[in-house]
Order: sequence, then structure tokens, then C-alpha cells
Amino acid sequence: MHRRGRIEREFDVDAAKYTSSLHFDKEILESVILVNIAHVKLLEKAGIIPSDLAEKAEKHLQEMLKKPPSLDDPRYEDVHMVIEAELTKHVPQIGASLALGKSRNDAVATAIRLRLKERLLNLHESCITFCEALLRKALEEFGTIFPVYTHLQRAAPATFGFVMHSYAVRLLKALQHVKLVYELSDESPLGSAAVAGTSVPLDREYAASLLGFSRVSQNALESTASRDFIVEALSCLSVIVLILSSLSEELVVFSSEEFGLIVFPEEFSATSSIMPQKRNPVVAEIARTKVAELLGLLTSAFMMSARQVSGYNLDLQQITPKLWQALEIIEETLHIMTKLIPSLRVNENRCMATCSPPTGIVEVANYLSLKYGVPFRNAHIFAGKISKLIYEGNLNETSFQRTKAEFNIEVPLTLEDVMNLMEPKRVVRSYATIGSANPTLVKRAVEDSMINLEEEKRWVRNKRTSLEFALNRLKGRISTQKPNNY
Repeated sequence: MHRRGRIEREFDVDAAKYTSSLHFDKEILESVILVNIAHVKLLEKAGIIPSDLAEKAEKHLQEMLKKPPSLDDPRYEDVHMVIEAELTKHVPQIGASLALGKSRNDAVATAIRLRLKERLLNLHESCITFCEALLRKALEEFGTIFPVYTHLQRAAPATFGFVMHSYAVRLLKALQHVKLVYELSDESPLGSAAVAGTSVPLDREYAASLLGFSRVSQNALESTASRDFIVEALSCLSVIVLILSSLSEELVVFSSEEFGLIVFPEEFSATSSIMPQKRNPVVAEIARTKVAELLGLLTSAFMMSARQVSGYNLDLQQITPKLWQALEIIEETLHIMTKLIPSLRVNENRCMATCSPPTGIVEVANYLSLKYGVPFRNAHIFAGKISKLIYEGNLNETSFQRTKAEFNIEVPLTLEDVMNLMEPKRVVRSYATIGSANPTLVKRAVEDSMINLEEEKRWVRNKRTSLEFALNRLKGRISTQKPNNY
């Protein structure tokens, strides 16, 4: 149902369907209704509409929250026209004034930000839950020997708790991006009208407070047409899915028969349709693909935003669904991975074997430098030769003494000393620096991360309380007092 204006002929039915956003407007339906309730209050506050009609309109809009109107009528372009038409049926004077000082441009920009804030809080909580699963597993396995790799070659003995904690740390850092995107989205465009503001005397600060925004946007042109905040959000989600994909890849690789370091849980595996001996880590395989899906959505949104002249263009409506799709992918993946992590088991015998000599041989070089003052590069070359002898199966007392003489290692170091220095548990206990895989330090680091996680819980709890308080007032669920942190 297009407004005529200077256009005389009826809009083509197929063109209407092609340009309509109704099929993906459901995500912002509630937010659009709330924006309209706020706008009615603005018009009332400005003395433009009478209080009795404003109250009647608000009640009908609140009823729409309980019984949402259908978004299946092809006569309407978008959710905004549906709401306006529904309100006009019951309160025609207000329905006809709903676009006074309000364009679909500032209304949708406000609704998207409002819904995004709610979804970001949900995402933040999902990340916290997943991070807790990682930290609990890290605490459970803080001393369980596990190899770590560089170039997919065995690099050093560590612990499985150390590996799990590394992913928790990455996720905690990603949460800072979630909070940043929340702050970027926490401004109200309402009152910007179509592109340059409005002569209608609307109190924009009041509108922002009604909708739970902390501030108003500072430029009507930017706030109605820019979708940079969506690109920022998708970038943030891509960082999170990158972490999930990396972890999933490790689970797939390390649970393979060739590595055999992890026992992948049966309840998250599937067998072959023809080879019954198979146990395929299908959940992790799907999870690692999500980075490609997210990057595709980010790229689409980025390119849709590019080469746009300033001011609203309908191209922008196609960006928003990418955001909701991305959030759905992330939340679904976080949920399944949170369930999977506690069921992971380490093949301790296999891990000890992969961490056995010469995996920890750098400690021999360190020992020679620290205890006997042998220059590290000389000690490193000597340790490399010992490593070669081990791989070849040629290390014995004779070859050891010959190698010592060859590299002028004139210290009381025995073959037994060298083998003891490379014992996996001894190696990890020898790590002395903060952030290392020493089990004692891993346990301490995990406990510190749990404290950090409590800070994240407080942040999301405070933001949710403030936002819900504001929105519940618009919904007619009036609270007699403000929340403590409001």
C-alpha cells in the first residue's frame, strides 16, 4: 500500500513484493511498535495530540505487542505501514498523525538499534555460558598433560586445561567487542525524521529515555542512513565465530585416529552410512564452517553499504537481515558447543607419549644456559643434535658422550639427566612465567578469568535491568520504582 504523492499509477504488485521487507520484518516488529508508542508520547508532550487520544493509541499499540498483527498482507510495503494501518482502524486521528515528525527512516534505524541491543545482551550471556564451560573444563584438566603445536608440529608439553583456558581468554577479549558494539548502538535516531531533522518540536532526549537509550544521535543524516553499526556488529560476530571455528578444528583434528589426543563424545558424533567403524565429529565439523557463513554475511553487508550516497536508500533494508542471520548462527553454535565441552575426554596415555622426549628438549638447552652458563645458541644446537639422535633411535651413552665432546659441552651432564629434564610433567612444572602452562599457574589464571567473568555478568545484568525497565514502562508494565542501577 504505497502512498501516492506525485505518483498517480498504482504500484505494480510484483514490484511491491520484490521491494517489500515484510518477510524479514518480524525480528523488529516489537521494536517498531515500541518506537511508535514513544512517538505518540512525544506528540502528546509537544501538545500536538490530546492526551485522551494519545492514551487510547498507546493502549492499542500495547495490545499489538500481545497480539501482533499479521505481516503477510502483500498490500503493505513494510512493518511500519502495517502498524500505521492497524492503529488507524482503532484511533484514526492518531493513525493519520503517526508520521508527523517521524519517517520510516528514523523509525527503522531506531528499531534496529533497539532490537540489536537486546540481541547483543543475549549474545553476551551466551558467550558467558560458553566461557564458563571452557573454564570449568580448564579447571578440571589444569594438570592433564597435553601437547601444544606450532606449524602443526609438536612444540612443547602443556596441559589440556591450558589449551581450554586459551580459548576462554580469547572469548573474554571478544566480549569487549560485544560491549563496544552495544555502546555504539546505544543512541536514539528517533526525531531525525527522514534525513535532516524536523520542524515538529519533538523532545529527542525524552524519546531516548523512553526507549532505554543512553543518548541521542548527533546528526540526522548519519543516524538515518548509516549502517556502520551493523557492519561493526557483524565484524564482532566474525571474531567470535573465528574462535569457535578454531576450537572446532582442533577438536576434529585431535580426535582423529592419527592424533588420538581427544575422545570426541559419542552423543555429538555420527557414524557412516556404509562404514560402521566410523565415529565422525560432525558437530565440530559444522561449527568450523560457520566462520565462512559469517564472513559471507559480513562481506554482503559491507558491499551493500559501499558506494551509497548519503541519505537513505532502499538498499539499506537488505543489510538488516544479514545481522539477524549472523546472530542466529552464533547463538546456535554457542549453545551446541557449550553442551559439547563438558563431555570431552583426554586420551592421557596418548598425550603423555606425544609429550615424551624430545618434545621438551628446549628445557635441556635452558638448563645448560641457566645452570652452567653455556651460551643459549650453543646449547640449542647441542639439544637439536640430541633430538635428532632420539628420532633416529640412536641415542645411547656412547653417542651422547660423543655429541657432548663435539659441541664442547664440558659440564657434568649425564644422559639420565637429559632424559629427566624432558619428562613431560617435570617440563610443565618448570615453566616459571605468568601465562605459562605450569599447572599451578594455569589454575591461578583460570580462577582469575572466573573473576573477570563475574564482572561481565554484572555488566550484562545492569544493562538488561536498565533496558527492560524502560521498555516495560512503554509496554504498560509500570514499575513503582526504578532499579537500583538505573
